[in-house]
Amino acid sequence: MHPAFEASADDPQQVAEAIARAAEGAVVHLVRDGCAVADIVPVTAQPARASRDPRHIQISQMMAERFGAPTLADYRKAYDSSGKPWPGEDYIRRNHPVADAS
Repeated sequence: MHPAFEASADDPQQVAEAIARAAEGAVVHLVRDGCAVADIVPVTAQPARASRDPRHIQISQMMAERFGAPTLADYRKAYDSSGKPWPGEDYIRRNHPVADAS
């Protein structure tokens, strides 16, 4: 495991080096005037897939049965408010309980 590394956010050469080190597994702290402004972290080989976890599926189903499932519009609002890109209706229906709007 690589140790943490600091680089100046204002030096393009150091930022390029920081990206290369993160690609090798290091965590890099970008700094400006001695203050941390951002981190560059390694990408994991397999992103966590909570929606595939049987416990997640069971909890989602129990909550949908008890309180009703969210609609596609509810999911879209959640994605919009989080700033994450909308993965599409098919992905949502495949991975989450969805109430059909009448």
